[in-house]
Amino acid sequence: MSQESFPVALKSTIDKLGSDLAAAEVPAVKFIDLDNVVNTANLLGSDDTALVWSMAVLAPTPSDPLYACSFQIGARTVNDPANYDIMLLVGKLSEVLQEGQLVDIHDYTGAVAGPRIGVLIITKVTVLPQEYDKVSGIRMIALEGRAQRLG
Repeated sequence: MSQESFPVALKSTIDKLGSDLAAAEVPAVKFIDLDNVVNTANLLGSDDTALVWSMAVLAPTPSDPLYACSFQIGARTVNDPANYDIMLLVGKLSEVLQEGQLVDIHDYTGAVAGPRIGVLIITKVTVLPQEYDKVSGIRMIALEGRAQRLG
């Protein structure tokens, strides 16, 4: 896997992880990349509960094949006056994404998952304050990590 395609593989790995978590909810919820303005606008115009995420930083540090990365993942709920639903979803995310956890990086952009091409270790997890947009709330978890591209 080339240096240029490693960020795509890392993004697709987070997409896969989040999509699997969203599909496991009963009933299933959407998983939205907040950097996708079309899907984000549709979500904010709806009453849908969703898991959401956004990539913040992915940089070769100190140099390729070692990378520093940070991203946020969280939940969005509507009509959740006591914030129990949102905290339940954030709690489930926190169980899956813990400090010290290793996540294998694969390229999930094709019809079939590619081979393991790297590993991400989560080094810091912080639950951020809740934000509001009229009747909806979003609570994110900020994650920092280090990734290594293999090969």
